[in-house]
Amino acid sequence: WMFEPERKLRFGIWPRSEKQMTPESFQWIEAPEAAEIVHTMFGYDEDGKIILWTPLGRQDDGNETGILGGIGDLKMHRVVIDVVKGSAEIQAVTGSHLKTEFPRVREDRIGRRARYGYSGLQGAGEFDFVGVLKWDFEECRLVSEIRFPPGVIGGEPVFVPAGEGEDEGYVAMFLWNSKTRESTFALFDFRTLSSEPVVELVVPDHDVPLGFHALWITEEQFQKQLALS
Repeated sequence: WMFEPERKLRFGIWPRSEKQMTPESFQWIEAPEAAEIVHTMFGYDEDGKIILWTPLGRQDDGNETGILGGIGDLKMHRVVIDVVKGSAEIQAVTGSHLKTEFPRVREDRIGRRARYGYSGLQGAGEFDFVGVLKWDFEECRLVSEIRFPPGVIGGEPVFVPAGEGEDEGYVAMFLWNSKTRESTFALFDFRTLSSEPVVELVVPDHDVPLGFHALWITEEQFQKQLALS
């Protein structure tokens, strides 16, 4: 896969009022520049516009290796899509200088309004996460960040709710310490986002792959899945 700078970023908008999804029911809106989006974090309607938070990458001629050839570092942006004017504006936010991917909001806020999101802070590798970032949609900025100790990388951060508060809960993830050659499971307080884990448990006698995507489910949800198998 290689970046094609002559192709501008496009968004396909489908009105939820439509009863059936057909090619004719989509409105295609083109951004003013070429860019690439891999995973989006959160989107919502506001005054007839769609506000989309997402890591976004632009062309990098020097990057010819890896999964996404020709793409520069993915960094957080706020995209304002005006469905009336048929336009899209790409805005940088405070924290847009950081390389980030695997963005999320807590699962029970999907389809509703949310204030906070989080994403993995990327290191030198494509999917080597060296920390966690917390974003504020209302203030359009990076709120806080965790940076792991040198030699420690993490998998995808997953939110574990501990109450109904927007940021009341934990960010859970597996960590790999390249110095001690140990895998651990860590919980970080999402409200404070302190770099000191609430708890970190060593996984004995096993190396846990950092994985690709993950999801937290309750015991009740887990039992329902077992019943379907």
